[in-house]
Amino acid sequence: MIKLVRVDHRLLHGQVIFSWTKQKSVNHIIVLDDEVPKQPITVMALSMAKPADCGLDIIGFSDLEEALSKVEKKNVMILIKGPVEALQLVNKVPEITEINYGGVAKKNSSKAFGKAVYLTPEELLATQNILNKGVSIYVQQVPSSSVENVDFK
Repeated sequence: MIKLVRVDHRLLHGQVIFSWTKQKSVNHIIVLDDEVPKQPITVMALSMAKPADCGLDIIGFSDLEEALSKVEKKNVMILIKGPVEALQLVNKVPEITEINYGGVAKKNSSKAFGKAVYLTPEELLATQNILNKGVSIYVQQVPSSSVENVDFK
């Protein structure tokens, strides 16, 4: 069962390990990105960063269906880098009903949508398309912090 879908450009890091996995009783993490699985050093770093009691898959979108079928009885968190990937995920897995925006890096053409979420026009459009599909998006860094009131218009 998918317990959390989180957009965070840092993917797997301290906040994820110590806060979200415990809050959501996650025992399997899927890092979903078409480029990361091709980067051996990044894969090694992510593998070392995962909690000892969690399984981990670092996969591209083409492997998502198979990976989800193998962990359907586990509590799964899916980590993706950005809103464009989030839209791609929602299109592949229509049962996703909400997405946590935890961190989207500031870029030259981006605008702030919360304390740690900066969206380019393309990312804003992807976010609006996700919302138009009926998926809710909330901005929250860690479970103990408040959900930020953000208008993605």
